[in-house]
Amino acid sequence: MLYPHTESRQVVLRPAGMSDAPDAYEILFRTGYRGLPTIDEYVASFGRGASAVFLVHREGGGEPAGLATISALNPAGHLTVEVTMAADQPAELLRDATALCTNFAFSMWRTRKVYFHTTRTSAQALAFGDEYSAMIREEAVLRDYVFFHGRTWDVNVLSIRREEWDTHGVGLLKLIS
Repeated sequence: MLYPHTESRQVVLRPAGMSDAPDAYEILFRTGYRGLPTIDEYVASFGRGASAVFLVHREGGGEPAGLATISALNPAGHLTVEVTMAADQPAELLRDATALCTNFAFSMWRTRKVYFHTTRTSAQALAFGDEYSAMIREEAVLRDYVFFHGRTWDVNVLSIRREEWDTHGVGLLKLIS
């Protein structure tokens, strides 16, 4: 049975409430997040449509290093995990935050599949490393799907199925814990 871990050796996922919306906006703004509305619009709709929102902190505290969201679970048992890390953060923080959110989704709800949308072209976008990237499936490529920084970008849709997480994800959690 999975447990909804929210800490690794390097990161802590802290539940974000309405008072955290300005910090979340600042993280997205600093990373150049595409399609970001005005801060007033963002704050007013903060957390809407999400099952969970976390500020990602380095172990030991300090300023938030990233933002993680888990979208609402649909009737088919699918949801989307999105982790946005500040540009100056090491890949290990992205790996840990993504693994913790994925595990949280599988352990809290009757989730069959977790989706990730990324402009990066491979499973390495989740920073799980070669050993654990095998559980990530490349589902689709949405050609020229977003306009950002003066050009269009493809969005790659990746996924992890519950069976794969149950088999390989536990090992990843042990590695980061």
